Amino acid sequence: MSSQEAYPTTPRVNSAMLANYKDKNVRFVGKIINHNGERAVMQAADKGQVHIHMNAESAYGTQFIEVIGKVNEDLSISEIASYNMGNEFDMETYNAMIVKAQLFPDIF
Repeated sequence: MSSQEAYPTTPRVNSAMLANYKDKNVRFVGKIINHNGERAVMQAADKGQVHIHMNAESAYGTQFIEVIGKVNEDLSISEIASYNMGNEFDMETYNAMIVKAQLFPDIF
């Protein structure tokens, strides 16, 4: 997808929220624990671990990655797209924002 195209609005989630979004698209930011080009394990903002099924175009180049993808029955995420978020990212503040966004979805 080109930079001109936009992805549909998707909720931002942490690991504890994935069960509420089975078979739906979400945005997830995590810190890479390990990856092999096909699968990745990431630490979520709430410190849980999430398995990512990477797509063929994945190019993880930083420690923190945003994944847009579909939540599977096993609570893993099948990646649609991903974005490098840098090597410094305040996961604690991000998690607080995710929790607030769930409470006030019309604002976020």
